[in-house]
Amino acid sequence: MKAQPIIARAAFSARWLRQNLYLTSGAAILLVFLAAAVFGEQIAPYGANKQNLLSALEGPSSAHWLGTDPLGRDLFSRVVIGTRHTLSVAVMAVSLSCCLGVLLGLIAGFVRGPLATAVDAIVDVALTIPNMILAISIAAVMGAGLTGLIMAISISFTPPIARIVRGRVMEIREEDFIAAARTIGVRPWRILLRHVLPNAATVIVIEASLQAGQAVLTATALGFLGLGVQPPTPEWGTLLGYGREYLHVAPFMVVAPGLAISLLVLGFNLLGDGLRDWLDPRIGV
Repeated sequence: MKAQPIIARAAFSARWLRQNLYLTSGAAILLVFLAAAVFGEQIAPYGANKQNLLSALEGPSSAHWLGTDPLGRDLFSRVVIGTRHTLSVAVMAVSLSCCLGVLLGLIAGFVRGPLATAVDAIVDVALTIPNMILAISIAAVMGAGLTGLIMAISISFTPPIARIVRGRVMEIREEDFIAAARTIGVRPWRILLRHVLPNAATVIVIEASLQAGQAVLTATALGFLGLGVQPPTPEWGTLLGYGREYLHVAPFMVVAPGLAISLLVLGFNLLGDGLRDWLDPRIGV
């Protein structure tokens, strides 16, 4: 008798995993990168900046799985340890942009008056500027480095999030339970925190997961241009920019970080698509 519930639960789990293939695949990829970010020094066979000039520009081998750079540093070790920097920049930037975007979206979508009009106008103007151009401009003004990189990505990613949150909040604002809360005298800030924000959480989570992949691309692009984390820190964009100079004699120098960037972006995109299919009731299963 006890075997039937166990079999039923196993069948349900298998069916759920099959129906949410994007979600599980994305989560699995991100867990691998998270493990590399946390345990990079233990996983990497060499130190990130350990040099061996006798092994400079060696191709992939059993000793160096992804080859070495002109200073004899192991590329596999630098990519693995560099995961921490690229992933942390993306997570911190998206977290900050979500906080700013949600705040602006709540104001523009729920509050009526000059403040909401001003916020809406600022967001509209910011949306006319491409994300990459805005990020490059901010990073150039703030200077190369970790702080400038995070601020550049955060500010450039805030307007799209604010626009999406505003649209969702405007839908929720017209619901009957919001009107009922206003009728009984519930304060506006309490309505925002207890009714509007929880009902907009699904859109925020989905957008954040999708924006994380774009944040990785933006961070590595700025690093490639020399506006990101500076050497000798093994950030992936910096590794790409450094390897560009040796593309004709050692193409493996750009292949390693390029593959890592592609896989991490793929993981975030799969996770975002999976969360959207799972959480958004307007999408058919």
